[in-house]
Amino acid sequence: MYEFSPMTERVQRVRARNRDTVPYLDTNRYRLVTEFYQTHRNLRGNLKRALNFANLCENLPCWVHEDELIVGSYTKTFKGSALYPEYSIRWIVPELLDGTLSTRDNDPYLCTEEDKQYILDTVEFWDGECLNALVNPYIPLSYQKMANNCVVNFTAQDVCPQPIGHYAPNYQKAIRVGFKAVKEEAEAKMQQLEDEGLPGGAGAYNFYKGVSIVCGAMITYAKRYSAECARLAKECTDPKRKAELEQMADSLNWIMEKPCRTYQEALQACYLYQLGHILDAQLHGISYGRLDQYVGKYLEADLKAGRLTREKAQELTDMFMLKVAECNKVWSERATRSGPGYTSGQLITIGGTDREGNDATNEATYMILQSSARLKLHNPPVALRIHNGTPDKLWEAGLETTKQVGGVPCFEYDEEAIKGFERRGIPIEDARNYCLIGCVEPCVCGCDFANSGGDGNAAYTILPAALWLAINNGVNPFRFPGAPEPGVSGPQTGYLYDMKSMDEVLAAYKTQMDYFTKWQVNMVNCYEYIYSFHRPLPLLSATMDGCMESGRDVLWGGAKYNGAGNSSIGHGTVADSLNVINQVCFVTKKYTTRQLYDALMANWEGYEDMRQYILGQVPHFGNNIDEADQFLSFVADTYADGINRGISPRGCHWSAGCWPVTLNVVMGMFVCATPDGRKMGEPLSDGISPVQAMDKNGPLSTIGSILKFDQSKYSNGTL
Repeated sequence: MYEFSPMTERVQRVRARNRDTVPYLDTNRYRLVTEFYQTHRNLRGNLKRALNFANLCENLPCWVHEDELIVGSYTKTFKGSALYPEYSIRWIVPELLDGTLSTRDNDPYLCTEEDKQYILDTVEFWDGECLNALVNPYIPLSYQKMANNCVVNFTAQDVCPQPIGHYAPNYQKAIRVGFKAVKEEAEAKMQQLEDEGLPGGAGAYNFYKGVSIVCGAMITYAKRYSAECARLAKECTDPKRKAELEQMADSLNWIMEKPCRTYQEALQACYLYQLGHILDAQLHGISYGRLDQYVGKYLEADLKAGRLTREKAQELTDMFMLKVAECNKVWSERATRSGPGYTSGQLITIGGTDREGNDATNEATYMILQSSARLKLHNPPVALRIHNGTPDKLWEAGLETTKQVGGVPCFEYDEEAIKGFERRGIPIEDARNYCLIGCVEPCVCGCDFANSGGDGNAAYTILPAALWLAINNGVNPFRFPGAPEPGVSGPQTGYLYDMKSMDEVLAAYKTQMDYFTKWQVNMVNCYEYIYSFHRPLPLLSATMDGCMESGRDVLWGGAKYNGAGNSSIGHGTVADSLNVINQVCFVTKKYTTRQLYDALMANWEGYEDMRQYILGQVPHFGNNIDEADQFLSFVADTYADGINRGISPRGCHWSAGCWPVTLNVVMGMFVCATPDGRKMGEPLSDGISPVQAMDKNGPLSTIGSILKFDQSKYSNGTL
């Protein structure tokens, strides 16, 4: 059995502080961004975002907390959250006014009266400047009329409360090349364009200008932290801590500008570049990618040369993981219900193969698992890539870790993931360098703007709601209290009680899914189009392969590979519901389609015998019974084919996924009773799993059922 080493006293202290601290809502970033936007109204696009970032790097205080070996914080308190008004801020006003931000059940945040008042005083400015406001005029009128459909979860207005997010920056370039070289390359490109007379306009020139600005800002930010560590070292009376601070000052003065030299520098550079993206308002599923591959060679070299002991290296790894765990993003109380736990989706991927297909396990792979197992923190999440050559020792370490933590790491099978990349047209050498984003979304490290989470806020297609429209003539019968009677929001495909065969039911469902997957794509494409003008990403584009070569931001298709992703909810609920309709109405004819329809409209009230028969006598998906699983592939393919047909503004095909996080619970609140025996408001099925408690024959039978649909069509990941 794989054994874990003990934590140092320092790690235990920081871990306890992390778990016991209620975070503060910090306005330092908010104030700097607000003042910058108020005084630079003439600026737009790439240059505005680059200069805004430089303003933050030059003026945000550099906080170094007690015991730290890896530094960098965007809040003054040990654990806190900043605000990102560039996307939206109005959502927080009710919680500030009634005080519930600090008392709510999920993820409360403390806030000083001074900070609260500053936010309230500046909300009106952001009402006209935030992305929510900028996108509103561009929302298609026809969608606004059908915005209560509950299949696609965009509202009629204010659809952009957060960034696109969901990508893996090129940390290798930040660590092994440094931003000085990137800055010099950008400036050489600018000079070349000036000499050639700016062929094709000023777009590429301004792109490189933005890159030069953000590279200089990253170097400045690191050197300011170096100066702070040096200042603290001069004041420190503890010789051991003084030496640590002096060494940290030396490293921070070197990294970001130049290639890293040691394991600690590689970890620090990786974290500081990540913090740059967080400052740039991107704390939404930004993932570290293959951390063990970035830093493993530095670790092994330090161990071999005697610069590090294993104990010290493990402590550095622990401290890095705890720094990542500090970073979280405040959400509205409503949004927090779907993802509680101060989580931010900063996923770390380990294991897998190299570009040639050889096992890539190294010392850092095991140390990252050690940190997860002993710290018992769900954040950062870790994904372990598994392939046919994964060492037994790594299997054991991964299994022992998930026994300790529960769900950390998640296990990702290379062969199936790589099939998905091949569907996207990505060569196998690059596909083998994939990582997971946010939750389980595959992405090629450092060269793929996968946009795997869409806008995040409404990145889900709710399949059981589409089933309701299919059997209720395009009307979703769910109604919020006080809302008007629901109207037609989808194609008018008839009523269940008029359908004479299962083929009619399936055809109606497919019609709805084709319609709503088109609208899912339309709405995110609309969002991204406006986003690309107002919120480009020069800091990401500075390192992303393809951008410097093309002279284009990632949001303008500059990356080597481009993607767009969606997720879905309720496969098992719909597969079981279709099977129930078929079995009880068309095969055994125990109940008529009218009886079943009336039972659903009544939320099973007065029809409990029918409901119990369905729950107890009709076979359900998840037990490896062909009869029960017969509609799973149809349900999975109908959604995937609809999404995969979509084209993003960057010219790439969309990718289907299924990772509800906990939104299968939240979205279940807005879906009426379904034919599988579920009552209105109850959770929908979770990910690609069977309906809860309907799998009776053990995990191997469940896997047997799940394998009956083609997951390679789900290149945006399955959970």
